[in-house]
Amino acid sequence: MKLELLLVSLLLLPPSLFGQDVKVRQEAIQLLERAHAVSTSPNLPNLERVDTFRVFDPGSLTQEGSFSRVVVQGTGRRDEFNIGDYHLVNVYTHGQVAVAGASKILPSPLMDVLRLTPTYLVRFDAEDIIHEIVDREEGGRMLRCIEFDTIRGQMSDRNELCMDSSNGTLVSEKLRNELIENSDFFPFAGALIPGKITYSVGGVTRMEITQTMTELEDATPNVLAEPPNAQILKMCTTFRRAIGISMPQPKQGTLDGNYDVVVRGMIGADGKVHEAVVQESERPDLNAEALSLAQEWVFTPAVCNGKPNPSEASLTLHFQDR
Repeated sequence: MKLELLLVSLLLLPPSLFGQDVKVRQEAIQLLERAHAVSTSPNLPNLERVDTFRVFDPGSLTQEGSFSRVVVQGTGRRDEFNIGDYHLVNVYTHGQVAVAGASKILPSPLMDVLRLTPTYLVRFDAEDIIHEIVDREEGGRMLRCIEFDTIRGQMSDRNELCMDSSNGTLVSEKLRNELIENSDFFPFAGALIPGKITYSVGGVTRMEITQTMTELEDATPNVLAEPPNAQILKMCTTFRRAIGISMPQPKQGTLDGNYDVVVRGMIGADGKVHEAVVQESERPDLNAEALSLAQEWVFTPAVCNGKPNPSEASLTLHFQDR
């Protein structure tokens, strides 16, 4: 009976886990859990966080922008976004959000800032195959680096996560074609926060972020005051996400490359995609085709408090043999 139970348990394990050293995988998980622990405050106070950033785009001028967040625990928060002529303020209080400024669709650099800050943390799952953990010296400090692959269907990505051996912080993350480098760590509310984040794609630096976080000692009422001319929206007490009905993919090509283009847009109350922009692209020359096709997608719209409600979504277009 015990042997039968063991065989059943093994059959239920994901196939990708076979062939891995169990002890190496356990250590990798422990290293990543420690990185999560040292990067997360056990008890955040009222705070103000400011991220200033520079975007490097080949062929155009360097852009600068900022994101700030003020949090009054138990009361609400204020988010402000700036880049170029784009300016948006959202104030969340008492079951509502006051919106002032630009369209709700954030430009891609601001989406990257939200994703990468305060620290971009990941976890291993069944698609991740751990190969080894190696020691490395870099910039006068010792690192423990996890070498692993992530299986995506028939494709495999070679990845690496490196932690500071002394304090456990996650200092570099090579994930697919992205590289995130964290440095200049500072203590805040029991956590270590990177003061500088460098983001590269395909070996080319795309963004540099400088981050500060300070305790807000005097949270006066006007900190969360509604911006002038703000639109007041009720927050959802019940919500159902949008459901795809028709999501055509690009026609298969005759070459040997497979690429993804991620499009972000608003799924309107009519179930159609509006304000579509490219969020991420492995082949910029396919962007126009991806945008055109994404706007043909049809959804059952999201429902907020029993009524159809516009919702933001990321849509992935798979280009096969292109």
